[in-house]
Parts: sequence; C-alpha cells; structure tokens
Amino acid sequence: MPENKRRRREPIVLSQMRPVTLLLVLCGCILFTFALINISSVGEFFGKILSALGPVIAGAIFAYILAPAASWLERRFNGLLKKPIEKHPKLAKFTRGLSAFLAVSLFVGSLTLLVIAVSSQVAEGVSTLLDRLPDYIQSLTDTAEDLLHRDSRFSKMLQDLSERFLNTELGMGQVDTVELSQRILSTLASGAAGTLGFLYDVVVGFIIAVYLLISRERFIKQFRQILYACTRKKIADQISEKMQSASNTFGTAVLGKFVDSVIIGMLCFIGMTILRMPYTTLIAAVIGTTNMIPFFGPIIGAIPCVLLVFMESPIKALYFLIFVVVLQQFDANILDPRIVGSSIGLPAFWELFACMLGGGLFGIAGLIVGVPAFAVIYELVRELVGARLGRRVRAGELEEDFVRGTLGVEEMPDFDSGDDDDDLPDSPYVQNLIMLEEIAQPPERRQEESGSISDGY
Repeated sequence: MPENKRRRREPIVLSQMRPVTLLLVLCGCILFTFALINISSVGEFFGKILSALGPVIAGAIFAYILAPAASWLERRFNGLLKKPIEKHPKLAKFTRGLSAFLAVSLFVGSLTLLVIAVSSQVAEGVSTLLDRLPDYIQSLTDTAEDLLHRDSRFSKMLQDLSERFLNTELGMGQVDTVELSQRILSTLASGAAGTLGFLYDVVVGFIIAVYLLISRERFIKQFRQILYACTRKKIADQISEKMQSASNTFGTAVLGKFVDSVIIGMLCFIGMTILRMPYTTLIAAVIGTTNMIPFFGPIIGAIPCVLLVFMESPIKALYFLIFVVVLQQFDANILDPRIVGSSIGLPAFWELFACMLGGGLFGIAGLIVGVPAFAVIYELVRELVGARLGRRVRAGELEEDFVRGTLGVEEMPDFDSGDDDDDLPDSPYVQNLIMLEEIAQPPERRQEESGSISDGY
C-alpha cells in the first residue's frame, strides 16, 4: 500500500453537530426551499439589488480596465518626485490620487471626443440621407414599376400583400389613435429613462473608479484577510494563486484586445483618409469597437459600414470592402498574436462556443468577455483534472506513461485540496467513535493497553 494514501472523510451526522452549526444548516435549507417556491420574487429582488449597485459595478469595471494605466502614471510620478517623497512620505498618497484622477480623466476625455466626432458624422450622414431620400424613392418606384410590367408573378404578389394589408385594422382605418399614441409615448419614456439610468451609472461609475484606484491595495488586503480568516492557510493559498492566475489571463486578454481594437480603429481611420472615403471617423469607430468581439465582430462592423459607403459611391464601397478584408487579415495574422498572444489558451472550437454562449446569455457584453471568462474556467478545470490524475498516479492507481501518453496530460500539478492533513484534530464524530470503541473493549484488554502505555513512559 502506498504511504501517501489519503484519509477518508468521516460521514457527517446531524446529531453530532454543534447546535449553532445545525441551526445554520436548517436555516439554509429553509431559505433555499423558500427561494425555489418564490423564484420570480427572488429574481426581482436580486434585480433591484443589481440595479442599485449599477454604479458600483460600472466603477469596478472602469477601475479594472484603468488600473495598468494608473500604475504606470504612478511609477512615473514617483520617479520624478523621488527626493521630495523620501523627505515627505505623505506625498506618495498625492501621486496615487493624481495618477488615478489623470487615468480616469484621460479615458473620459477620449470617450467624449470620440462621441462628439461620431455624432457629427452621424448628423452629416442623416442629413445626406434626407437630401437624397427623394432620389432613392424615385429610383425604387421606377424599379418596382419596371418589375410590375415585366413579371406578372411579382405583380400578383404585391396585389396579395396589398389585400392583406387592407384587411388589417391599420389598413381599414380602425386603429385607436389614442392608444397608439400612448404606446409610442410609453416606449419613448421607457427608452429615455433607460438612457438616463445608463448615463447615471456611467458618470457615478467614473467617480467610484477614482476611489477604487486610490484604495485598490487596501481592498485587496481586506479580501485576503477574509479569505485567510474563513479557510485554512493551504486552501487560502491555493484560492489566492488561482485568482491571481485568472486575473492575469482575463486581464491580459481583455486589455490586449482593447489595445488591439484601438490600433485597428486608428489604422482604419488613416487608411480611409488616404483613400478619401466618406464618414472616416464614424466608420473607424465602428470597426474599432466591433473588433473587440471575436469571430463575428469584423463581420458585424463591416456590413453596415459597406452599406453606408455604398450610399455615397458604389465603387468606393468596393474599395472599402477590399481594404477592410486586408485590415482584418493583418489583425488576425500579425497584430493580434503579438499583442494578445497565447493568453487566451483556448482551442478554436471552444472560443467559438464561448462567444456564442456569452452572446446568447448576455448580449454584446457576453460577446466581448465570454471568451476570456471561459478561458479562465477552461484553465482551472484543466489544472484540477491534471492534479487529480497526478494524485491517482502517485497513489498507484494509474500508470504515468498511460496518463502522459494515452490521455495526453503534460502537466500534473500538486494541487492538494488539504483533505489529507495529518495535523488536523479529529471531528467530534471521530472522537465519539474512538470513545465508544474503548468502552466496548473488555476490561482485561483496556488494562493491558493502559499498562503498556505506562511502561512506555
């Protein structure tokens, strides 16, 4: 038998639990049952909590994105003010606050300038569309009339559609205009309320991001204090290590993709300016933003941009399509591997799976963060499986050649769950079992064991 065989966990018996633990277990079961019965009310309750914490969540996201920039600015300020900080250590807090404020301010200023530039391009595009709308309508009318004269089936199809429309309430003029107006106003009001709520979350989120960037080390220490207070040191070390690895994987992937998308947007702007394309700022912003989405992003961004350029000039739309294809090939084969590299660590199938799953569950946000989040889960599961196989190899249950050769496992880390700690005291259940075994022994056996123990001393 191998010496490092793991000790089995003793069964949990309710009668051997402490009263406080038993009370907590029963309360947890009651709350879980209540939540299942009233699942809709519980969902609404948590929805209200998430809505109230919207600014905090937005601030945490902004702080996570801007933390590298704030750290870089802080290092530069500390280098410039090295001697004054040595004389007056309190100046270090000033450089921390200044770097956090500058990082957030630069980010907000860049977004504001981008929104202003894109808004002007959108206004110009809408104005051009309204000016050319009569020509488009006339061209469409002429094309429809030509099809009606040439193809009788098309004429019959349009006549059927017209008859179906006339049979509806709108076609017969029986629509309640008051009710329709109320629906339109209600939709506009809800949209305006949602927009104002979003702007409130963003504005307050930037303010919260400054505070989080200033006190980020303190929050990390507080989390580590809670972690080490609630779990054993070995478990806490493993959780801390895995969270650090997950943060590195997720942060490198998201921030790398963000930098890659900014570069692609700038290259798109430069290329469209050289080619003298219309709506350069708007199209560059759309191409750069949608480039954050894996797989589907370039397609989602290219289709409306090609249509927008096509309204201006069909030949320019063809040139723009060729330019976008070349730009995306440059990004996929040269730029993205150098910036993001192998930080994702996912096979192509799982990247596509994560993108579709994240988009289906959380929309655009899921498309952006779905792949990095799934990469973290994939890496954690891979390490856990490797550690489990490694323990089985060390216990003699599996051959190492079989695990490495047949199963294809290259690394088997010693990820110990802490279940086999010999220095842990036995639970009350085990202590009671030992006591019962001693009572059940014959008196002669007990006297012999006690005598042997006394002789040893």
